[in-house]
Amino acid sequence: MDTRNLARDVKFLKLYALVTTLLPLAALLCAFAKPDKPVRFGEISVERLNLVERDGTVKMLMSNKARFPQGVTIDGKHLDYKRPHPGMLFYNDKGEECGGLIFGGEKDANGKVSAGGHLSFDRFGQDQVIALNYQEQGGGYKAGLTFSDAPEESITALEEKYKTATPEQKQQAVKEGKLGLMRRLYVGTTAGRSSAMIMADQRGETRVMLVANTEQSTLDFKDAQGRTRLTIGVDKNNQPVLRFLDEQGKDVKPAGL
Repeated sequence: MDTRNLARDVKFLKLYALVTTLLPLAALLCAFAKPDKPVRFGEISVERLNLVERDGTVKMLMSNKARFPQGVTIDGKHLDYKRPHPGMLFYNDKGEECGGLIFGGEKDANGKVSAGGHLSFDRFGQDQVIALNYQEQGGGYKAGLTFSDAPEESITALEEKYKTATPEQKQQAVKEGKLGLMRRLYVGTTAGRSSAMIMADQRGETRVMLVANTEQSTLDFKDAQGRTRLTIGVDKNNQPVLRFLDEQGKDVKPAGL
């Protein structure tokens, strides 16, 4: 083979390699250049997937641990904190986080399980007011649905407002419902494996508690200070229970009975 033929063959191979590389790439680009035309994939593997509006506003994302957003941005201010889990986040029309799903689980060297799953929805500009949660640690676990109140002011506004406050002032603000979440209702299981429903008033004080297990089933009504004043139920001997209690927790006979 002379050098001219060799050079011609090399040039042909280069051209062939170029064409076979560019044609699939061009086809892929053409497919993505038509956003209204559905594109079907049999299977796709990604580390993070962003669902966006046409203007680029993120509406939802799914991510592994490494690419999961750290912290949260509200009113243009970022509050940084670690999020060591994979999951999914939801975003409102403003492009701010408004809920999400995280999950995980592992065993240590001794076979002890540490696991959990959490689906929540946030009040606008605030934290989660609805949360479905499962948590397992140290051989026990609990699972339930929680409804909470959140302040009207945004998380970032409250961060600025209370950044120089003392621990006592912050604690008082939490008690008054001005800072952080205040649980109003929990329905689920407890670490002790009881079924429970706990209802609180606007101050976060528990007013009604229903608990059921193999020992008993009781419904407690509490006063404004959280003290049990009335108990209705069935005890471990399968006997009905009706107790009226005073402020010190002692049994009393109600007026008129």
